[in-house]
Amino acid sequence: MEFVSQLVSALAWPVVVIVVVLALRTWITKRLDSLGITVGSVDVQVKTLDLKVDEVGKDISVTLSDNVPPPEAHDGIPVSLVDLMATVSRNRTEGIHAAFDQVNRALKEHYPQLRRTLPSQLPETMHRLVSKGQMEADVALSVQRLQELMDMADWETDPAGDTRAYAFLMLAEGAIHGILRSASAAGAGLRKIRVSWRGTYNESYPIRLDIAVRSGNAFDGTMTYPDDDTATGVTGKIEDDPVVNGVRLTWKEVSYTRRGKRGIDFDGTYSATVRDDVMEGAWYKEQRRVADFAMTAVDDSATG
Repeated sequence: MEFVSQLVSALAWPVVVIVVVLALRTWITKRLDSLGITVGSVDVQVKTLDLKVDEVGKDISVTLSDNVPPPEAHDGIPVSLVDLMATVSRNRTEGIHAAFDQVNRALKEHYPQLRRTLPSQLPETMHRLVSKGQMEADVALSVQRLQELMDMADWETDPAGDTRAYAFLMLAEGAIHGILRSASAAGAGLRKIRVSWRGTYNESYPIRLDIAVRSGNAFDGTMTYPDDDTATGVTGKIEDDPVVNGVRLTWKEVSYTRRGKRGIDFDGTYSATVRDDVMEGAWYKEQRRVADFAMTAVDDSATG
């Protein structure tokens, strides 16, 4: 019962509700029927799962089906995992791992911060991105729950495992849809800005800002002080600023990436406005303006 209860619980994830609208209703009827499996007929436990799918699908499809178009495939990441049904029929474990591999692929394509993350580190790393505003909590939860289901030991021994493995494919498909939609929504409406900036701090010290990764309105990057051979990692956010008809950046230095002659005070915050290729702002500590800075873009590439 633990396996079924976890799978039924998974169907209630907010991000997976989307796929109930788009895929689960047709998936669990047409796909399983095509293999000669009657929904709800395997045993009592599977009937409970199937009824839950049917119930949620009816409730959600009434209000959302006309308003939420399915995402388009991007960079070869599939939005349908129907082709993996044959793999599931041959080897359940291989099939569900292949499905999760596609989820992981979508995740790392749209969240570059995760590209070097080991599977065992994935939940913790996603939690950090959520806390920094760089990932939607629903996306992180859906992937974490999916990973937990994948790691369960019941797949090869459960007599109704094929049916549940097909449901796993649907959940994986839903997680991919959620990742693609979240990434698309995060970048919608945000202005593009240059990724590399160079100028002076307090009209005397050369400084440089490089935006390495942008996810929605959040970014990570590097602050460099060339004269002192010092560099720091930074994290910040990018917001439209209608007052100046431009963009506002705020960021904090969080750690040394290269420690040189200059000592860095990590308790302050940079705040600046960007208009075209010009950035002007100040460094603040305890809400007090300490020093001004100005930078200009040094290349033509853009983020977002």
